[in-house]
Amino acid sequence: MLILNTINHIRVAEFFRLDEFQCPCCKQVMLHSLLLQKLKGLRYIIRKPVIITSGYRCLSYNQQVGGVKSSYHLLGMAADIHVPEFPLADLLKIAGEIGFKGIGFYPEQNFLHLDVRPTRQTHWQG
Repeated sequence: MLILNTINHIRVAEFFRLDEFQCPCCKQVMLHSLLLQKLKGLRYIIRKPVIITSGYRCLSYNQQVGGVKSSYHLLGMAADIHVPEFPLADLLKIAGEIGFKGIGFYPEQNFLHLDVRPTRQTHWQG
């Protein structure tokens, strides 16, 4: 008998489940409430599904994917997102207007890194 781990399969907002933010290797999850609040705002504005491609990362997984040592993913304060059939440049503009503090623009891979760091707003392109 196969038993699936569904402990994180709970809805944390109208359009998001906790397991969307969990670490793929250990299934642990941390999710900062401000990150969720801003992602909800983004979802309401664009009216399209926001796909979380990377949420919380444990230290081991962060190292495995080449994440920086001070990654906000380690604190549950960052998410990499993709929105099918929505221009990435438009998504970037809206994310800035919503007030995400860290915004990484990755046009080659078609995703944005969004975080709620406590410091001034920072943008970069990867």
